[in-house]
Amino acid sequence: MFNESICQEHYRLRLRVAEAVPPSQPGQFVQLGCRTPNSVIDSEQLLGGELQWPRDGVCEDASGNIVHQVELVEPLALLRRPFSIAGRGDDARGTWLDVIHRVVGVGTRWLAELRGGDAVDLIGPLGNWFTLPEDKTTTLLVGGGVGLPPMFYLAEALATAHYQAIGFVGAMSHDLLAVTIADDQAPDPTGLPTMCVGEFAQLGFPAIVTTDDGTCGLHGRITDALADQLDRMTPPVRHQTVVYTCGPEPMMQTVVALCAEHDVSCQVCVEQAMACGMGTCQSCVVRIEDHEYPHAMTSNGVPWRYRLACTDGPVFDAPSIIWSS
Repeated sequence: MFNESICQEHYRLRLRVAEAVPPSQPGQFVQLGCRTPNSVIDSEQLLGGELQWPRDGVCEDASGNIVHQVELVEPLALLRRPFSIAGRGDDARGTWLDVIHRVVGVGTRWLAELRGGDAVDLIGPLGNWFTLPEDKTTTLLVGGGVGLPPMFYLAEALATAHYQAIGFVGAMSHDLLAVTIADDQAPDPTGLPTMCVGEFAQLGFPAIVTTDDGTCGLHGRITDALADQLDRMTPPVRHQTVVYTCGPEPMMQTVVALCAEHDVSCQVCVEQAMACGMGTCQSCVVRIEDHEYPHAMTSNGVPWRYRLACTDGPVFDAPSIIWSS
């Protein structure tokens, strides 16, 4: 296992699993426990009495004993967190899985401090996956922020299946680009695809880099680059193209709108907060168009029902998603 910094806030974590992991596909995810696996909640300490939390921060039970439960006395990520699979390898030692995460809280800070030999609680692979098109030849992989990991895993599958692909990488600034920029090939400032991103270039795929502040690549949003690329295509080429996307919801919503405008197929890997990852907690709902068993209707008369990102998704066909705004 290794844990390496990619940029200012992102890390690539490689996890070695002693046994073979069930087959996985691009778009699927794992649930990681973002705390020491043996930090078990000692609920017995709480039985039979009430707790009062004094001003000095030392909590005692009804008998006057200091409570040492880790979830009560220090910051702790109680629930597992979902992370898209960014890569996978199988060998005689078992399976390794790559995840890429951004430090945003106590749980991902714990992940960032992991070192070789540390243990991690993992469940997966979970969810459904991207479908490789049978009748398309060109693919556009649009990943913003921490939406990039499934694009890397998908690129490997596309290269193996001999598809053509262009990667689209977007971030707020150069410091937040969770990719390896090639030493000999800078991203094109006009938004043309070049062999500038190591994760795509090693597979023979060019990429376009955009930053909101213009510190690397095209000055603008990733959707600006996608719109320009789709405009450059002839109708026959667009007919042979499919877009895959993952990232912030406003970005994906714009990607879907651009694909609809240009009559291009699109698959979306949604990013939803979830507690269990297995359909139990019902917290990761997504509104999906459904004419057979609808829960409700939109203001313009489209029937929809809730689906779960963890089990029905996280990958959905773009036209079926009813966006929140």
